[in-house]
Amino acid sequence: HALNCPENYDDIGSGCVLAPTEWLTALEAQVQCRELHGELATLDRCDFFTDAVHYLEETGGMNDSFWIGGRYSVTRDEWHWRDGSVIAMGAPFWGTAGGGTWEPWGGQCTGIFYGDNPYMGAYDCSWEFHHICEGPPTAEGHCNLPYTAVGSQCLSFESSARQSWEASRNICQEDGGDLVTFDNCEQFGVVANYILEQDLQHITNYWVGGYLETWYTEDWFWVDNSSIPMGLPYWGQYYPGKLLPDNSAAERCLELGYECRHRFNDRDCLDFRRPLCMASPVE
Repeated sequence: HALNCPENYDDIGSGCVLAPTEWLTALEAQVQCRELHGELATLDRCDFFTDAVHYLEETGGMNDSFWIGGRYSVTRDEWHWRDGSVIAMGAPFWGTAGGGTWEPWGGQCTGIFYGDNPYMGAYDCSWEFHHICEGPPTAEGHCNLPYTAVGSQCLSFESSARQSWEASRNICQEDGGDLVTFDNCEQFGVVANYILEQDLQHITNYWVGGYLETWYTEDWFWVDNSSIPMGLPYWGQYYPGKLLPDNSAAERCLELGYECRHRFNDRDCLDFRRPLCMASPVE
């Protein structure tokens, strides 16, 4: 199907890509992709990986090298994409280094190397390559600042204001959004891992768009009136073996709790937290 790609991005069938001509370090490449309303490409699907390589071949790019959006995490001792998901090792994505050993070897950032072996390799992040930007995951527009694409949502972690739940929701609505809601487990996992990988977990806890309607029914809802699932895998643990929520009489608003590894936690709505806002992509 035809994708609704952002301006200047090319529809390659499985995604929207853009290959700027500048030679940049991996960090500089990520910054430029975001300025172009995208991210360094996450080539985690066989069709997208293959289509992207064919796109470079057809546009004459296979004589150059290109950064893509994978890095090595020292703390996790594994390779991951920018959304925190783990990069599968070996075939079908990784190439071979000198002597036939499997990549990754020799660096902490991922790229597609020039020549006749257009598989993924590990390179020093300070080297200067071209790069491949990926359009918004929703393929329905881009995220206006201060929002950034995280998985399938446009999210803002930028607010330094710590407010009550209601005041935080007002902050999001003033920017044309609302407190974030999650309608599937995969997107929740992407956001929780993003907080970890972007080193945002030490900032504070975040208000999200969930609330307890009445303490005597213990029915939790999102701000769009859909029900919030209880138990695993969303809710954190207060004590080992005991899942939250644990105080429906006094704690009726939902946060992503630092102590719970940014799983759900019930809090007093008057406590101060930072808002985690979401907004619709711009067409």
